[in-house]
Amino acid sequence: MNQEFEHLSDAQIENYGYRPDQGDPQTDRAIESHLSACEHCRSRLLAHERSRLGLMIDFPVTAARGTNCPTEDSLRNLAAGIAPSSDAARLTQHAAQCDYCGPILRAYTEDFSDELSPDEQTLLDRARLSPARRQNLAEQMAAAVTPATAPQKSVTERASFFRLPWFKWVLVPATAIACAIVAFLVWNAQRDTPQKVEKLLAQAYTEQRTMEMRIPYAAHADFKQTRSGDSASLLSSPEALRKAADAIATNLKKNPDDPTWLMLSARLDLLDWRYRSALSRLNKIDDEKVEDSPEFRLTQSLALYQKAEIEHDPQSYGQVVDLLGKTLQRSPNDPVALFNQAVACEKIYMYECATTNYQKYLEIDANSGWAKEAREHLNRIKEKKTPER
Repeated sequence: MNQEFEHLSDAQIENYGYRPDQGDPQTDRAIESHLSACEHCRSRLLAHERSRLGLMIDFPVTAARGTNCPTEDSLRNLAAGIAPSSDAARLTQHAAQCDYCGPILRAYTEDFSDELSPDEQTLLDRARLSPARRQNLAEQMAAAVTPATAPQKSVTERASFFRLPWFKWVLVPATAIACAIVAFLVWNAQRDTPQKVEKLLAQAYTEQRTMEMRIPYAAHADFKQTRSGDSASLLSSPEALRKAADAIATNLKKNPDDPTWLMLSARLDLLDWRYRSALSRLNKIDDEKVEDSPEFRLTQSLALYQKAEIEHDPQSYGQVVDLLGKTLQRSPNDPVALFNQAVACEKIYMYECATTNYQKYLEIDANSGWAKEAREHLNRIKEKKTPER
């Protein structure tokens, strides 16, 4: 730490609280005073404690479901970030103490977290705490809550707070890691990541499927054809769609040129058949790497498919076939691209292309609702190709 105490050195962070017999009292007081006022160094200190994760023992936890345990749907919604804010804290605190719900929440969090870093994944992989540790954690969480009306403490008072003996013990590995795990679960569940929004859009598509073509992550649902202007009001639309719309609007307000959120915004438009708006958003993306991605080609193909459907434009169907063909050249077993290209080929009477794709799709997926739909398409093509007697 320099004379102006801008920030603590790495050595001071590493040794803080672990070598009391060798420290200089005056220096320790200066460090504690600095910690009380510097959020950056407090974060570094907690990060250092989290790095001691390797000292912890993997503790397997198994238990039966208790009578007060929430439903798995509630835990899944918490992990997905769509649990009501009034329930999130209660569910998290319960899972922190419950042998049954804790592993379930952890599993759902892993499922919804597609962009975890290796360090974060390691943290979750080893996040198995004993019941006594989780009970201790819950008590500390409750004790740490300060009423919003409490008066602000002075720097001197905050420094005294940091000098209390229990403060250093709060930062020992077991407790620090436990706090970090719960904080990570809550933060990760509530943040809006592109992956979570993409899954919300897929959920909305499944609940109210208005397009014959598929989108990623969507489960099969019956197709009910509609056009822009025919759909129900936003208030009666699926909750997942409203949550996705809010997240997209918030992130585009912060970063209006972000290509990932522009693509998601285009997909949101396409769920209501607003293909012109979708194409306009895609045209704003000026990143060659993104434009050459399968995600971009899929989104563009969906917009062109809707354009072809509404404007009766065979050329747009052809563009869809070409776009998805590029994806299939690199990923020949991509189920969404296979299915969607087959639909487009069928629209412009390219029956051999459609038949080949549907048959290849059935080699990959023979039992789902999508497979049943592919067989129905094959039967219709066969009937069309069979000459009448």
